[in-house]
Amino acid sequence: MHLSPATLVSTDPRLIHLAQASAAASGGTLSVVSHAEDLRALWRTSSAILIGADCIEEVVSWALPRREQVYLLGFEESQEVLCQWSVPLGASVIQLPDGGKWLSRVIAGHTRDLETGVVVEVRGGAGGVGASTLCAGLGVVAQAKTLAVALVDADPCGGGLDLLMGAESAPGWRWDKLRKAVGQIADVTSMLPRAEGITMVSMERGSSEPVPMAALEAVIDCLARTHDLVLVDPGRTTGELQSVKRSVILSTQTVRSLASTKVRLSEFTTKNSALVIRKGGSVGAGDAARALDLPLIGILPNVVELPRLADRGIPPSLGGAWKKSCSKILNWCMGESIPARGV
Repeated sequence: MHLSPATLVSTDPRLIHLAQASAAASGGTLSVVSHAEDLRALWRTSSAILIGADCIEEVVSWALPRREQVYLLGFEESQEVLCQWSVPLGASVIQLPDGGKWLSRVIAGHTRDLETGVVVEVRGGAGGVGASTLCAGLGVVAQAKTLAVALVDADPCGGGLDLLMGAESAPGWRWDKLRKAVGQIADVTSMLPRAEGITMVSMERGSSEPVPMAALEAVIDCLARTHDLVLVDPGRTTGELQSVKRSVILSTQTVRSLASTKVRLSEFTTKNSALVIRKGGSVGAGDAARALDLPLIGILPNVVELPRLADRGIPPSLGGAWKKSCSKILNWCMGESIPARGV
């Protein structure tokens, strides 16, 4: 099917002016409509649909079928409304004037080559080995290296990354606001809790329901567009994530932990996976890596202080061998380089 130019539905002269200016700057073409029937005719054939903040509720009432490349367009004062509707519509938010460059790309049809951050999952090969603590520790070390970092907690049966980071009471959206997310959604960063300069998506309290895979993928994709590194704690209830670029597998040196890890590895593709050993047990780290057929990228010391810090909600920001190990693991996660945005 031949696609027609991008379409904007709005009656706001400011939005129309800026969108047309972006179209001119990108060499793209933009159609502007304000009536339902005009948009219905272009809904399936336009390369992208831009919905102004002034027309969102009206467009929703038309009950048009779902499609890709839908964007909500508005200014800072409309951000909460834009984010509220982006999840049910499966639409991204472009906030002006800061999003002018992205808007130009959308109108010109150049959205596929947008740079995204690295998505890394941290899985425990067995319960209680400290995967959540390692995930939080990597986030703290990455943030200290000036990376823009997001932590995503997808384990309804875990203790909660927000507790580890001391952010249980921090204001912002939890998964209860994001479970219906699907597709390419808005930049929800400003709506999420933060701790130690790190963006967080945490489980809501009192729920043991797993996060829907579609919502998890949508939120991770959203965060990857605005962060250098997205660290995911999937727990033991989440299947294979398509957005993950690298997987860190954590195990202790005990025979039981390694046996459990072996079973865990059979549940998903181990491409771009690597092993981290937490000291404790009789099996050598090298022997453990060979048994699991994974590269060994780090050996974590068994720090007795970590449980006490977690109970007090103090992020695992340690020095010495712990920090050195996390830095080494982080280098592997980032492809042996750590290019911070804007640096």
